[in-house]
Amino acid sequence: MRYLAHVFSRLVDARARFRSTLTREQYRGVIILGWISTLIIAGLTITGVWQFFAHEADPGWFDHIRGSGTRQSTSPSTGVAELHGVFSTAAGALALIGGAWYAYKIIQDIAWIAVLGVAFAIVGSVTGSTIRFNAVRLAGRSYEDAGAGYLQLFTNDVDFVVTDRFDFGPTAIQLLTLIHVLILPTLAAIAWFSMPQPAPPKGGDTAP
Repeated sequence: MRYLAHVFSRLVDARARFRSTLTREQYRGVIILGWISTLIIAGLTITGVWQFFAHEADPGWFDHIRGSGTRQSTSPSTGVAELHGVFSTAAGALALIGGAWYAYKIIQDIAWIAVLGVAFAIVGSVTGSTIRFNAVRLAGRSYEDAGAGYLQLFTNDVDFVVTDRFDFGPTAIQLLTLIHVLILPTLAAIAWFSMPQPAPPKGGDTAP
């Protein structure tokens, strides 16, 4: 509890120092951007966690033969999966528009923060669509024996995973899943550490 209080105190202090670097107009924009970001992050997190534990295979792919070169027709996303896609699209728009505004107005360095935000959004979208599996084949078992969610890809002996376009081995699908999961917290950490700090008082730390 004492550690959490210490962390919260540091967050409050960091927010105050960040606030001191902004004009009133900039601060209002940051607040609006912050609330929008919070809603999108919450939506991505909630729907993403659901996907991670509850995404189910498509029985229409259970007769897929690895290496056959043929792919089944894929059912469109519905329910929480579709909602996760909507939040992903919103995150991309936020990275493009909000990231450009934040870079230009707040840190005055468009060259890296705006481009990085868009790049992360693209990587998140591509990996998210790539790892959406249609069937999972556990070693020595049938498609029907696989469970729901992505946790099984790390806890079971996976033979291969069938997606819309590819059949992935266990290492490849695990790596892509980890990249997708880490995109959001990594981008949030970059945004946090990119916040400008107030300039030190003239004369340095030496007392007058």
